[in-house]
Amino acid sequence: MQIKQRMLPPGLLHEEQRLQALQRYGILDTPPESEYDDLVQLAARMCGVPIALISLVDRERQWFKAITGLPGVKETERCISFCTFAIEQEQVFVIEDATKDARFAACPLVAGAPYIRFYAGVPIQSEDGFNLGTLCVIDRVPHVLSEDQRRGLLALKRQVELLLRLRLQVKQTQERDRQLMESSGDAVFLLDDAGRVVESNPVAARLLEREPSALLGTSFEELAPESEREPLREALQTLLARGSVRVEVGLRSARGERVVLDLSATLQEVGSSRRLLVVGHDLTAKRRLEQQSIQNDRLASVGALAAGIAHEINNPIAYVLSNLSYLQGWRDDLERQLAALPGFPAHLADVLVEAQEVLAESLDGCKRIRDIVRDMRYFSHAPDESLAPVDVNASLDFVLRMAQTELKRTAKLEKDYGVELPAVFASESRLSQVFLNLVINALQAMQPGAPQRHTLRVRTSSEDGFVRVDVSDTGHGIAPEVLPRIFDPFFTTKPAGSGTGLGLSISHSLVQKMGGELRVHSEQGQGTTFSLLLPMGERALEAPAALAS
Repeated sequence: MQIKQRMLPPGLLHEEQRLQALQRYGILDTPPESEYDDLVQLAARMCGVPIALISLVDRERQWFKAITGLPGVKETERCISFCTFAIEQEQVFVIEDATKDARFAACPLVAGAPYIRFYAGVPIQSEDGFNLGTLCVIDRVPHVLSEDQRRGLLALKRQVELLLRLRLQVKQTQERDRQLMESSGDAVFLLDDAGRVVESNPVAARLLEREPSALLGTSFEELAPESEREPLREALQTLLARGSVRVEVGLRSARGERVVLDLSATLQEVGSSRRLLVVGHDLTAKRRLEQQSIQNDRLASVGALAAGIAHEINNPIAYVLSNLSYLQGWRDDLERQLAALPGFPAHLADVLVEAQEVLAESLDGCKRIRDIVRDMRYFSHAPDESLAPVDVNASLDFVLRMAQTELKRTAKLEKDYGVELPAVFASESRLSQVFLNLVINALQAMQPGAPQRHTLRVRTSSEDGFVRVDVSDTGHGIAPEVLPRIFDPFFTTKPAGSGTGLGLSISHSLVQKMGGELRVHSEQGQGTTFSLLLPMGERALEAPAALAS
């Protein structure tokens, strides 16, 4: 079935098209503008009349964009207007004495205020040829328009048409800018020439964690941290002077985090209007990766240094331990021999007891140094990516020793290891990396300096073909709205500068590559538990052969 379109009579169709052309300019009911005011004042002086105006003819009214000689008047009804006749003409429409013209003699504007006698109007045309209104001059006495004045009115109306075309270009440019802003994957800001935000797109609002309405009217440089405002201010000045600029700056999100943007800005000038179009490509993730790479390089250097130090310490500590053990045995033999002698002095017995305590403390200290050296050598080794049987309990003990210093000042340790826990197939170094990340995160979630109030619980067990490891803290917990994003790269709830947001993401990825699963359960104010499940037995054989894949 075809739907027939309702057809308008030719005259009405033309009028609808004319009104649509007028609406395209978006000029009706706008505030006065000096460019238009200057033209009507010039027209009045040129024609020697007291009244001149730029009139735009709407559906039921004529509205005055600019007017001189009729203070306080903004519009009149279209049905009584002279301009309704003028827009039907191609050249200057002149009424030398309205009281002698049958069309206007009874018009309220002739019989009453403003008592029009003389009227001359020239139609203002749109680019596609529709008459939108008039530039007209009016007198309260009969008047004759000279040929020079006619040509002058035609020249001035062309200036009005030029202003309207410029206005339309600005409007169209703003609409292209808006489309760019809405569709762009980058942050886009439109600034006025004073550097205040006029518009922003959803990407900008998301990066800065602010509502678009909250950005309106904000000085762009105030969006940057205090230390970076001067370079941004200089970049905006360069933009105004040269028309374009490119600079890398940091802006500040609502949470105080630094958002690094590569800004490309251009100056847009249409007529007297100037706008600064600023497009910012987010470099935050790139810079974080670079920082993480730098950190990894530093850790690698520290690891190499640690390996060298550990090697140098290992030999002397071995013979110090051997000599201390020899001395401890020699002291024990001496005590037995002296005790068998008659008249053994009591003060010598006290000295031997004190020597025993000194040797025991020295042996304990050297054994701790030996353990630290062993752990340093283990930690500094290049990670072995291949999967092999790993003793989970032993790996956890190694990690807890590494975190001992922070642990002692933060929380009590509760260990509940499963008895005869099966080995899991994993990368031992990578698994230790995951355990260390979970333990450090748990300690950071608790208030340091109050170990009597907090507890770190580490529990291992076997569960349905998996070895399960639970790392629990009694810290502040994780908000429900944040929990779904906890494994996202670069997401962190820590203060700015306190973390990269990569630790849990990397741990999650490593566990998946080892065929396992990493879960989290948290309650605000109660604490958080990360549960790691790793396959054992036949399930382990389904895991990838190597993490490098």
